[in-house]
Amino acid sequence: MSKVIIYGYSNLGSKIANSLKKSKFEIIIVDYDEDNYNKAILDGFNAFNKELLLDEELLEIGIENNVKAFYCVSDSSNNNFFVTLSARNLNKNIKIISKANSKQDSKKMLLAGATKIINPYEIGALRMFRLLEKPIISHVLDEILFGDSLLNIEEFTIIEGSHLDGKYLNDFDFAKEFNIIIIGLTDKELSNEFIFNSYFKNHKIDIGDTLVAIGHRENLDKFNKYIKDAN
Repeated sequence: MSKVIIYGYSNLGSKIANSLKKSKFEIIIVDYDEDNYNKAILDGFNAFNKELLLDEELLEIGIENNVKAFYCVSDSSNNNFFVTLSARNLNKNIKIISKANSKQDSKKMLLAGATKIINPYEIGALRMFRLLEKPIISHVLDEILFGDSLLNIEEFTIIEGSHLDGKYLNDFDFAKEFNIIIIGLTDKELSNEFIFNSYFKNHKIDIGDTLVAIGHRENLDKFNKYIKDAN
């Protein structure tokens, strides 16, 4: 059976673990905090109370063997960086999803060998995990986060001077023009309530609205550049 290893069992790590509880993967939890470790045990997971700052500890939890994905989401940015670096050194093919709290952290994690970055502040990770209650979306996000998919999910907030400010959603064919899919948005005028794409009428896009899109990295970057360019 393939394994998913989750380093860190506080808020984000526990949400990932419990969303995957009914999956086909063996879930392994590792946390240096004894309270988090005990909570993982009580929640029924196979858990280790380790910092993982030594290669021997990574080898002990099986980093080299049949690991589908490695989530590095502890509360310590420094630990996440060093564990990502060590895990990549020991397993060149493993998919590593690392938590980052800033753009600078994101760059560091990518340099250390992370395959994908989770930034709870930039991509709305908590909202994303609420979507996991929907089985079809759950499958899609599984593929995005640790499957073989090359897709990414990202948020784009409309700023002053954006090409999209004052336009309507139906003015654009996002799939044709940018090869991305808009799955929903938050409307600043509606207290940032998330609205799924299937409920759209013809929404007027204003400064402060946030679009949520799925696509390949190069296409998302192209779209990001487009919406930030001044008219």
